[in-house]
Amino acid sequence: MQIAVKSLSFRYPNAEEKTLDNINFELPEGSFTTLCGMSGSGKSTLLRMLKPCLRPHGELSGEILPELSENQAAREIGFVMQNPEAQICTDRVWHELAFSLESVGERPEKMRRGIAECAEYFGLEQLFERETSSLSGGEKQLLALASAAALHPKLLLLDEPTSQLDPVSARSFFDIITRLNRDLGMTVLIAEHRLEELFPISDRVIVMDKGRVIADREPRGLLKALPKDHPMLSAFPVSMRIFALANAQGEPPVSIREGRQCSAVTEYLQKNKPMPLKSDGKPILTVKDLCVCYGKRAALSSVSLSVRKGEVYALLGGNGSGKSTLLKAIFGIVKPFGGKITRDKTLKLAYLPQNPCMILDEEALDLSGGEQQRLALEKLLSQNPDVLLLDEPTKGMDAHSKAIFAEKLREINATVLLVTHDLEFAASCADRCGLLFNGEIVSEGEPTDFFAGNFFYTTPLCRLAKGITEGHI
Repeated sequence: MQIAVKSLSFRYPNAEEKTLDNINFELPEGSFTTLCGMSGSGKSTLLRMLKPCLRPHGELSGEILPELSENQAAREIGFVMQNPEAQICTDRVWHELAFSLESVGERPEKMRRGIAECAEYFGLEQLFERETSSLSGGEKQLLALASAAALHPKLLLLDEPTSQLDPVSARSFFDIITRLNRDLGMTVLIAEHRLEELFPISDRVIVMDKGRVIADREPRGLLKALPKDHPMLSAFPVSMRIFALANAQGEPPVSIREGRQCSAVTEYLQKNKPMPLKSDGKPILTVKDLCVCYGKRAALSSVSLSVRKGEVYALLGGNGSGKSTLLKAIFGIVKPFGGKITRDKTLKLAYLPQNPCMILDEEALDLSGGEQQRLALEKLLSQNPDVLLLDEPTKGMDAHSKAIFAEKLREINATVLLVTHDLEFAASCADRCGLLFNGEIVSEGEPTDFFAGNFFYTTPLCRLAKGITEGHI
């Protein structure tokens, strides 16, 4: 499906400024386009404009071609949301696969074939009879994608679909989207903050800023298209960023492989080595052999860690590994089955849940995901806590906002234990990192040693520099 957006503007009711301001672009049939921009730039609103049944109420002008009825759009435009919990409607995996086919009135024999085909293509055979509530975050997002693809849409829209996925699951998710585009010819438009994996596979990248399109071109041309001080440059793939820092000439590399083959990039890495972060405070919070069970399922089996006074400790791990459960146990939301949590009872703890809206007023619902996270942190800091427990605090944030957030964590007078899937963020602000796997911490250390010792669970910069020079994370 080819899409043309002409002079599109939109203003939410009672809003002073337009969320979308004179947007113009085209999506050629079969293209793969990445939509990026800082938090609150209008990406999610733009995506919803392309799906008639999801268009928000407000003042709209301009054209979106072709004009489709809601029934046509239901069949021809698939949509995957940021939060799979908001998209999954049924109780079992096979019911969810059937739901989209049922909603457009497919015949039973065609539904059975479509369900089987989807389950095979997306590798959902082992999950087929599972209750959707029992799935991990990565499994739920894969199911949401499979359900959207079950109708064989011509256009697939994705709104930050990997924001709640660990790095390994996110890469697998991107691989599947690439196959849908390359093998089945689906036109893809994906809004994302994770650009490291997307630039090498994108035909074009659209950059938004304050409701306007400020760049629309193939990935390699973006360095010249944006001002050198534009905050979006910090979100570009690490090879492109280093190419720009080196003031190199010619075509910039967009992947790790190309960066390792670029002399300007490798020479810059060898000449510029960062100073590692250090912390030598005494333990302020200790967890020993902690066990937590949900019914008969062990969420944590034998977790032990200590957090030092004044440090930032980043806890990493896959979806469903027990990271959030550990924070809840420390804060007292869930009761451990065994083990011990030791801390000074006079310490004041503050907890940021994965959904920041749980601690914010209703007015915050109109903010973007990244803006909600920043507001929630400010609310917690106003309480002057001794220990901050943060669950995915950068979810939905753009790279520039994350850099500011990391600097803030380094400056505040509090000990921080945070859970995150964002390896680059952890590397930028943590004094120590731990990897939680199968209910226990299997690896721990200062970021330089921690990430250098990992092969898959490491930062793009560490992968780029591996074998070339040491010390980069």
